[in-house]
Amino acid sequence: MRAIEIMEAVIGKEFMEGWHGMIDSYKAGTPEREVQKIAVCFAATPQVLRQAADWGAQLLITHEPTYYNHLDEFHPSALSDQKKALVEETGMTIYRYHNSMHFRGVDYVSQVFLELVGWKGDFDGAVHFTLDTPTSPAQIIEDICQALQLPCLRRIGRRDGVVKKIGLFLGARDESVYEPFFTNDIDLAICGEACEWQFGEPVREAAQFGMQKTMLLLGHVQSEKFAMEALAQKIHGKFGGISARYFECGDLFVYER
Repeated sequence: MRAIEIMEAVIGKEFMEGWHGMIDSYKAGTPEREVQKIAVCFAATPQVLRQAADWGAQLLITHEPTYYNHLDEFHPSALSDQKKALVEETGMTIYRYHNSMHFRGVDYVSQVFLELVGWKGDFDGAVHFTLDTPTSPAQIIEDICQALQLPCLRRIGRRDGVVKKIGLFLGARDESVYEPFFTNDIDLAICGEACEWQFGEPVREAAQFGMQKTMLLLGHVQSEKFAMEALAQKIHGKFGGISARYFECGDLFVYER
């Protein structure tokens, strides 16, 4: 089966055209490549590229860009040149699966996150989740760390009180999505990465004024990689017995003291 046929099934032809098609498209190799093994990752780091090639993958599906900008445009530099040489050496076809993961009727990343934490409530399909049973920020932290197997996360604002309405801002979101957090009754925001002075400082000050406001920062990788793991499981064996396997890039940060 050809890479283009697999990706049309995964992404959907409607997301392979226009603006979305500039993001969700092939970045290396050829769409006509015959595929027996599919590697899936959050980020196509040098380590991931080597491991996927050693496994024998012909197709690599990545969530984030290969060349350090959202449109995945190659700009020559000491770093980019080495990356391109390694990509070509592996011979793999690389596709990005990003916009069609987020901008369907239901955000797939948020959906998988909610399945993992197991909360009961109402999800609007985008960013707003209302708990059936209100709970504390401390309990939410415990639930997330247990479900995602995180040693810790960062908190701004309150650890006490009662949370009912949650904003899911996983990954890196445009600043416009944060406005409802500050202007309505969202109690807690779960984020990948966010600008600290612009979005974190108001949360700290709101909490000091006694408002029920909390922001939890998981880090970009840790807030989305589980969706790519779920994708690998979902497509394994789906296309005529073609194998799919997730390759871990690891957290971006190393915690030291």
